[in-house]
Formats: sequence, structure tokens, C-alpha cells
Amino acid sequence: MTVPAWPATLPQDFDRQGFVLAEGDGRLKSPTDTGPGKMRRRSTAVADPMQGQMTMRLAQVLTLRGFVANDTAGGSLPFSIPDPFGGDPLLVQFADQGLPQYQNLSGDLWTATFKLDVLP
Repeated sequence: MTVPAWPATLPQDFDRQGFVLAEGDGRLKSPTDTGPGKMRRRSTAVADPMQGQMTMRLAQVLTLRGFVANDTAGGSLPFSIPDPFGGDPLLVQFADQGLPQYQNLSGDLWTATFKLDVLP
């Protein structure tokens, strides 16, 4: 199966304002009778949460809506997106409750806000 790629006609970078990339938490904490508890690594196969927004034109919003509906099967399939730090494309999928939300700024100018899980 071929992984769909982020469309070239859409913005290739997130807006700086509101962009967040966090480390996925693969730790397991166990309580002890006394003291702070024990912590160990549970897994290295942990998704890193990433969220942000992109400013786009209405035609790009329609392209993104089609990409989500068709290429990612309603947001359920992984896809590749350019790395915000300039590396190789990242394999991502839309996070739970992370599908795009669109807000009209004025006229033809929109923001699309969404959350992704960067897959290991």
C-alpha cells in the first residue's frame, strides 16, 4: 500500500504561532509503599503529538477537505508530511479528535487547525 503524501498545492509549513511538537510518553510509573515511585521505559514505539495551524486560501481548504475524505479515508490512514525541522518527510496520522477545523479569517483567507501523531 502506498502512503499518500501531503498535497504539494497546500502550505508545506505550519504557521509559527501555535505550533507544538511534543515528545511521546513511553514511560510506565509504578507506585511504591513509600517514596516517589518507580519509573521505567514501557515502549520506544510511541507517537509524538504535533499540532498547529496553516493559513490558506479557500481553494486550498477544499483540497485539504478532499485529501482528508479520500486519500486518508476520512482521517483514518497515515500519510507523509514535510518535516517542520527540514528533515525527511514524517509519517503521521490525524490524532484522536484532531481532524482539521476551519476558520474564516476574512474573505478568501482561512486557517486550518489540526492535530497529528508522528508515528515511530
